[in-house]
Amino acid sequence: MASEINYDGVTVTELYEAFTKHGIPASDASVLVSSWIYENVGTAKRVFSYAESFPAVEPGCAPPPFARTFAHSDWVDGEDVVQAGQTPGEQGFNERFHRIEHDLDHLGTDLAKAFSCMATMRVSLRRLLDEIRAEINRLHSTVHGNKVSPGPYTVEQIPNYIGTLDFGKYMGTTMFMDKKVSIWQTKAGTIVLPAVETLGVDVVVGPKVRGAAYLERYAAENGDVRQRFPREVKLSEFLRAFGEEEVADGRLIRDVLKVLPADTSYPSVDAMLGEVSEREAVIVRTTVGAQSAVAAALGIESELENVGDADIAMLSGVPTKARAALARAGISTLGKLAEAPAEQVLAIMKEAQVRADVGDAAEWTGYARTLSKLR
Repeated sequence: MASEINYDGVTVTELYEAFTKHGIPASDASVLVSSWIYENVGTAKRVFSYAESFPAVEPGCAPPPFARTFAHSDWVDGEDVVQAGQTPGEQGFNERFHRIEHDLDHLGTDLAKAFSCMATMRVSLRRLLDEIRAEINRLHSTVHGNKVSPGPYTVEQIPNYIGTLDFGKYMGTTMFMDKKVSIWQTKAGTIVLPAVETLGVDVVVGPKVRGAAYLERYAAENGDVRQRFPREVKLSEFLRAFGEEEVADGRLIRDVLKVLPADTSYPSVDAMLGEVSEREAVIVRTTVGAQSAVAAALGIESELENVGDADIAMLSGVPTKARAALARAGISTLGKLAEAPAEQVLAIMKEAQVRADVGDAAEWTGYARTLSKLR
């Protein structure tokens, strides 16, 4: 027969009984005992199980079906006589009101039981969470205690370190514990890092390469843009006319056009938007880590040598149904979308019965043109 754990003359049973005798709930006592074992006896392979009972169904909290006892029979003006007492043909006010009282009392009892059960469930849930917290803290203590002591070991590569070291492969971003994090696949395994708002993280769906696309949408949805500037466009005049307007992501046109040199002129609105697209692409090309992020997001193995050959299915900035319709129509790559006129894209959407307007088509093609310049 296995002997009971004994430390300094105290057994687990004695410790547990001492806690419960002083009014500590069984679940709390179990947590305290397990912590005592861990801190004083040592560690072993642990199998976590709840000490607090939390059944899926509590029979005592299921109220009986409610059966209403009061049923009103309509009175008829000029025929029925109002009376307080009960007679063979009439219940009377007293009986009617007593049955209403009975029904209200029944409902009040059921409601009180429901609140009582909720309060009990809250207490049990709190104890369960305390058990989980204690287990997590013990795991943290184990990890902390098993740190590798300093020694003459060599770190070969550090992902996401700016320099000659390997960046690893960027897998995307996600939410973890209400925080945005980036996922990287490295030779040392998959690591999770805080997502820093830079061009190197989630650049394909971020706003920093979509300024030109949003301007394309604005110009397509507002006909007075090209009517007011049918030929040459001076940036200063364009800003005076439209600088305070908002694009799709809430930014002002003035802010989007900050990538352009001041006091410049362009042969047309399209030429100006093309320059915005080119400058956004240059910013990405010259940012460390951004090209790796774009390559990973678009499924390109060699760093951005063939961006135009990227499958359009990887272009998450375009809705899924729209991407499927474009692929069926032969526009299966990012490069083909960049070369397609917005009118053609809109016609494909209408034929496929995909909800889209002229602004959507203009934004998608402009977006593709910017990405296609990331070489």
